[in-house]
Amino acid sequence: MKNIKIYLLLLLGTNVLFFTSCEDLLDKDPLTEISNNAYWKTASDLNGYVLQFYPSFPTIGGVGNYTGMLSWDATRGTDTQITASPNTFMNGASSAVTTAGGIDAVNSSTWSWGKIRNINTFFDNYTKCEDPLNSYAHYLGEAHFFKAWFYFEKVRDYGDVPWYTNALELTSEGLYAGRNSRTQVVDSILWHLDQAFEHLNLLSAVNGGNNRLSKEAALLFKSRVALYEGTWQKYHKGTDFATLGADPNKYFRIAADAAEKLIDGAEYTKGIYSGNDYEEVYNRMFSLIDQSNNKEVILWRKFNNSLGSSHQFQTYVSGRTGGISVTLQQIQHYLKRDGQPYDYIITGKTTKGSAFLTKIGTDCDPRLSQLVWVPGKVMYGSAIFSKPYLDKSGEDLNNTGFQYRKGNDPTSPQAGPVYDSSCETGSIVFRYAEALLNYAEAKSELGEVANYAKSLNLLRKRVNMPDFNVKSDPYYADYSDYGYIISNELREIRRERTVELACEGYRYDDIRRWAAHNLLKGKSPKGYPLNNSEWGTTTISYRVDGNGFLEPYATQLPNGYGFKENRDYLRCIPLNEIVLNPNLKQNPGWDQ
Repeated sequence: MKNIKIYLLLLLGTNVLFFTSCEDLLDKDPLTEISNNAYWKTASDLNGYVLQFYPSFPTIGGVGNYTGMLSWDATRGTDTQITASPNTFMNGASSAVTTAGGIDAVNSSTWSWGKIRNINTFFDNYTKCEDPLNSYAHYLGEAHFFKAWFYFEKVRDYGDVPWYTNALELTSEGLYAGRNSRTQVVDSILWHLDQAFEHLNLLSAVNGGNNRLSKEAALLFKSRVALYEGTWQKYHKGTDFATLGADPNKYFRIAADAAEKLIDGAEYTKGIYSGNDYEEVYNRMFSLIDQSNNKEVILWRKFNNSLGSSHQFQTYVSGRTGGISVTLQQIQHYLKRDGQPYDYIITGKTTKGSAFLTKIGTDCDPRLSQLVWVPGKVMYGSAIFSKPYLDKSGEDLNNTGFQYRKGNDPTSPQAGPVYDSSCETGSIVFRYAEALLNYAEAKSELGEVANYAKSLNLLRKRVNMPDFNVKSDPYYADYSDYGYIISNELREIRRERTVELACEGYRYDDIRRWAAHNLLKGKSPKGYPLNNSEWGTTTISYRVDGNGFLEPYATQLPNGYGFKENRDYLRCIPLNEIVLNPNLKQNPGWDQ
């Protein structure tokens, strides 16, 4: 047998453990090469195997910039959060991919099947376990969940993909399979999530609490998958990206039912994180080191610096920026505190710079001033925010005037301009708020009346905003013109989603599933109305538009984003994969 070291991040209980030289694992073959007689005999074996997949979840240190999912919308490219330079993919500037690569790399690919092969290895072997089913049912549920997770990643990026039931070998005929339709794959994903729900424990009974998967997580993720597919099929209908004969309402019904089951079920552990200070409670939720008692968080990753697991999050939401900025397009989604639309353009014509930040922070939904810095807020120690870092560059760059704040803890020892990688702020993977938003959107898409008292109003109540109501927004064309007609109700639900889930990595996928290229194409991100007098002799190099609002990409994108709607909704299958397997067909637009 081969000697190996197995590095498994265990999200178990209140500790993060790494097996770096554990004696009972050192003398085992690699987990994908283990002989049938050497493993799979006990529930403990199955537990050890599925734990290897937890680091696949998008968390701090794994995706985005230094702040994980809270900067993923910037690094992947959206209209609401940006980096120093335009995103290649969203700008239609990607070239055909030759080989598979990393998830965030420019002109790279997520066409890698290693994790799916590994999870199929579990399904090929778990029945060899000699322990009773009830001793390993939860681990079986986790395996079903991870297979659904990995395949959903593939569907989002590539649409139709091959569905593999078993772990393939070099001689397997399945290596030369064609692509199954995306609806077949999604239906299989939903089946696996049903199996996950059946076998997983309730969160209240999970050994490890909300550091491990649960029935609650399965319901939430099921609502996400179904809502994605329903909207994809509805808004891409008539294009090369849709599946002929697909029924969007089938998926909307599944999404609504899964979310409502979680909402209504008294046996499920869930809730809304709340506090007495609605001006800070939303921000504070993302700053917690320990999320184990937060009922809104259904799954999270814990960090422990003493065990070698930490990051730099607090540095980059206080004294530095990581080069990440929020755009005016995001800010314009926030209503006034009385729940009515707000005219940011008119306000910015007379009130500029830091005064503009102060005014909108005072006038608008409290979540706005908990997403971006406004003057008077404590950043770290005795440092008070006064104006954004428009005069800085690199890891201190802000290029819109809307400087990211969400998750900041000014009392954290790691907060400040000095690089500090010992931060232990927890990283949220699933939170209950998403289920409430998925429920409302799916019900609206079905043409049914949603119960807002048990969904969106809970989110608004947290920050002392009025109950959800349907209104006509005279300013929507400035920031939420999707290029097609939707009802005022659905527009307001999308607004609430954009506000509540701001900069949490959802926007990138929302743009794709809503076929919302009109938010990007021919347009460029904007910032706040610049007040040059605040900067003295310092020259701010960014140009402004006719109303005085910053245009950070004016030079780089003189004609706005060049998103190619006939190509860029799906990624390019690596060219070498098509050479190796002629049964694979390239995605629309990438063979030209």
